[in-house]
Amino acid sequence: MPLSFRRGALALALLCTYSPPQAQQPDQPQPPEKTTLPSGIDRLAGIEPTLHIEYVRLILNGSLHSAKPGSPDPPAPTPPPLLIAQCTLRPGGKYMFEMFTSFGGTTDLAFYPPWKPTPEHPSHLPIVRATITMDFLGYTHVKPLRRQWEIPIYTPGQYRFNPPGFGSANLEEIAYDLRYLLALPTLRLTLDSRAAEFLTTPLLDAIRKEPLCQAAAL
Repeated sequence: MPLSFRRGALALALLCTYSPPQAQQPDQPQPPEKTTLPSGIDRLAGIEPTLHIEYVRLILNGSLHSAKPGSPDPPAPTPPPLLIAQCTLRPGGKYMFEMFTSFGGTTDLAFYPPWKPTPEHPSHLPIVRATITMDFLGYTHVKPLRRQWEIPIYTPGQYRFNPPGFGSANLEEIAYDLRYLLALPTLRLTLDSRAAEFLTTPLLDAIRKEPLCQAAAL
């Protein structure tokens, strides 16, 4: 058998048995893990796949009332008003504590990363800002606080406490205001004709026990 023929047959055999290396598959993001704590607090946790932000959202149900004394309460919305403590750990090692609320009807509770410009959306969309009155109710009375909240484009239907800084009318972080709740555990948030009321004791307890919420220092 000619040498050239044997070489050709060997090459053909190698070609038929060759298996190209498989392309390495990227790590698949873990889906959010939702659990309900014994206290009734819903806990949503995971890692956001684009910016790799580790997050936990602690969600407390409340009740809706009329802001005008003596007026009948509006029909109970579904879902009810929510108070959401959101704790995050950024890839650079920075912990953040944020507070969100809704006055009912919000079904999308997913974590959304901070907005970043893209070629398709290079400019920031307008943000809705509102002044919400925060009443702390308990055995005594303190002066209500008027604080600025906003609806970011990445949290549909939820108001976010606007942290101090450029573009914010607030001078203190939300964790500072929430210290009133240690003695006055019922929080009443009033916006226009609506008032959402929350018994915050189980939420504060969940915040203290959550490692990712260590920046709250409540």
